Amino acid sequence: RLALRRSPPAPPARGCSATLSLQGCADPRPAAAGSSEDPTVLPAMAHEEDTTNNYRIKDIMFFGSPRRILLQSANGPCPLLAICNVLLLRNQLKISTDTRYISFTELVDMLSSFLFDANSAASNGESGADVRENLQSCLEVLPKLNVGLDVNCKFSGPTDFEYTNELVVFDLVDICLFHGWVVSKQDERAYNSFAHLSYNQVVEKLIAMQDAQQAQQVKQEAKEAPPEAPAEARPDDMSGQRSEALQAIVEEGLLIQDFLDRTASQLSYDGLLALHDVVRERQLGVFFRNSHFSVIAKVDGYLYLLCTDIAFAHSHVVWERLDEVDGDTSYYDANFRINDAGSDEAAALAAAQAAQEQFLAGGVAGADPDAVLAMQLMQEDLRANEAANRQAQQQQQQPQPPQHQPRPQETQATSERQPLRQQQGGRQGASAANNAGKNKCCAVQ
Repeated sequence: RLALRRSPPAPPARGCSATLSLQGCADPRPAAAGSSEDPTVLPAMAHEEDTTNNYRIKDIMFFGSPRRILLQSANGPCPLLAICNVLLLRNQLKISTDTRYISFTELVDMLSSFLFDANSAASNGESGADVRENLQSCLEVLPKLNVGLDVNCKFSGPTDFEYTNELVVFDLVDICLFHGWVVSKQDERAYNSFAHLSYNQVVEKLIAMQDAQQAQQVKQEAKEAPPEAPAEARPDDMSGQRSEALQAIVEEGLLIQDFLDRTASQLSYDGLLALHDVVRERQLGVFFRNSHFSVIAKVDGYLYLLCTDIAFAHSHVVWERLDEVDGDTSYYDANFRINDAGSDEAAALAAAQAAQEQFLAGGVAGADPDAVLAMQLMQEDLRANEAANRQAQQQQQQPQPPQHQPRPQETQATSERQPLRQQQGGRQGASAANNAGKNKCCAVQ
């Protein structure tokens, strides 16, 4: 991927001030994700914040292999963390197992060393001058990644961006940068109008639309001005060609405004479909959305984003599935199993299992045997309690054997037959008494 872009395009036109730059790197996810209301995150952990110069490390399992990832602190340098996390998951960068925090300076040094090692052979080849120039530009950009990164996406595809010097970093580390803000090809008017444009150019179109609307309003007011008004107070009538040009500018601006309003989350359904087609199976990349940079991966045909918020430091949640544009998403563990911890006990069991996996990922040889034994005993107690609660719930849900209850008609018929039997019994008793009396009389005679 050393076939880099040769020459940058012309700078944006005057008046453009809406470059998608990262300032503070706000998290685009809903507030509920990773908050204290999430059963997978302990309330005390949800309020932990690290400094912008030190970043916590979390141990996870990635396809059966131990890996270490960096967690995003408050206003952290998301571009640098995303790049480093991709390299960590690829096992191209390694952090010592006894390190729990790492500083921004150490990250920059690690990434700089990797860049030199990965591009040393290419820098001595035929295109060595270009590679060395790009390396120099990259080294100048790295220390600035804790402040911001100018990214200007285009609406034609998930890999289309306007060239900037900062994007050289992604080229040199062989990491693809994606976005999901794509206009539909089925909407021919919108696609032909601004799909080939960048965000800055689209903003310029919106500014031109506002100017055209003001000009049209002035023309309408001039038409409604009274005839006795002085000529200086009435602007000259615009020609027909200018009126048509203004109307075309307004219509194009309305198309752009409608698209931006419908995709305020900077992710469209067509962009999500295009991401499924572009991202390869088991590929790791960086996903840009709402001034936030996340690690994206495709596993078994699904897209996932790496959860790097500091609130997930002690949680078993590792991945977030990217399958909706409105933020209604699901969370998954390191093995890409959905999070079903709906109760406190289930969340505690999942957290204990995640803690054990972190021990194993960090290396069993360096772990404390007493701590491992205590963790195993805690897991056994949690499993026993969960099994007892499940058995009690099953017993409560089992139906009781039905007791025979006589139906109303059957009860009434029984009550009606009882007097009849009593009458028949009385008649039989009277008949027997009469017969006995007759026999007695005959005997006396």
